[in-house]
Amino acid sequence: MEWLLNPVGKIAGLFGSGLIKVFGNSVLAPILKTLENGQNAQKDVAVSIVQAEMSANQAKAAIAPAFKGLIYGIGIPPAIHFGALCLSATFDLGWPVKDLPATYVPIEATVLTAFFVSSPLTTLARAGAARLLKA
Repeated sequence: MEWLLNPVGKIAGLFGSGLIKVFGNSVLAPILKTLENGQNAQKDVAVSIVQAEMSANQAKAAIAPAFKGLIYGIGIPPAIHFGALCLSATFDLGWPVKDLPATYVPIEATVLTAFFVSSPLTTLARAGAARLLKA
């Protein structure tokens, strides 16, 4: 009854076993060797990709501390300026905080968005993805 559920598989199996009986191992051995070589080549490519990704991650980890100071050096001044500007305008503290020239306003907005919106959201997204992958 099994052949009724999978007639193509049964026919292919009979055909393959018939070929082996007629031609012997001389036909099957080269085919199996070719398949094995292809699988080994795919395995070697996958291993080399993983090794390259590991090396890249190690390089990122080694470089990250050097850039941390640079990143904070770029992000903190716009944050301080924006905070002082908001506090001075809201509470009339009398601080002499000058407005930025019009050409610098979009740059400050981009830096503030990167530090206080994009970065936390990216961290949350990575944490959420990691949690979903574990489940």
